Amino acid sequence: MKSKKISTIILITGLFVMLSTIIFMIVGQPKNMQEPVRKAVVSVSRIVSSESSTPSESSTSSQLVEQIPMSEELIDHDENLDHIGKILVEKVGLSLPIVKGRGIEDGTGFDKAIYACTNKTTQVLGENNYVLSAHSNYDSATDYFSPLLLYENGDFDLTQPIDLAYLKLKIGDEIKVEQYADKMTYTFKISELLIDDGEGNFLETYNAMSDIGKPQVTLYTCSDVVGNNRLVIQADFVGKEKS
Repeated sequence: MKSKKISTIILITGLFVMLSTIIFMIVGQPKNMQEPVRKAVVSVSRIVSSESSTPSESSTSSQLVEQIPMSEELIDHDENLDHIGKILVEKVGLSLPIVKGRGIEDGTGFDKAIYACTNKTTQVLGENNYVLSAHSNYDSATDYFSPLLLYENGDFDLTQPIDLAYLKLKIGDEIKVEQYADKMTYTFKISELLIDDGEGNFLETYNAMSDIGKPQVTLYTCSDVVGNNRLVIQADFVGKEKS
């Protein structure tokens, strides 16, 4: 047993030395050469995490990683700004145009998240999980997806942790999505509200974006000033009618 522990310590130490070397390589390399090395850093980090975890912790971590449905090719980076619909949440006064795709997110493109952005290339309204994201504005309760964060008493404060128990939106409240292509309005009822604290690289948000075999709408937005937390809302499809 003692020999096994020593071997584990030596292995972990060696992996951390490798990690330090790779990080040094990243800093010293041109920007266009860094991406392959970054992938190696991620791989080494996962190995270290696995070796230093108990069997149950390692199993849980593995399950969480497998739950991430968003491979890069599924993320919709479309830069088109044409409005393809509108999201309406009457209870909190939200009405925001929908645009296709999240755009380029490296700071060189237009920040599309002032609108409700579709997230996946595969999402189809009324057929699978229709994911929309937008900014919130800590300085305004009416901008973007900020209305989703209103409290029952009308307060709006992103400088403090969000308490779901006092949010104005509740399980069973309606979300409507107008789609201009078919001139239909789709109605959904909220089935879940959660705060993703960002621990684990927003795994809860990514998990909520997956398809579970039924039509849904999933909304998410930052729920604090610096963007370390997210409000995630999921709603189940009820029906549709002509707009």
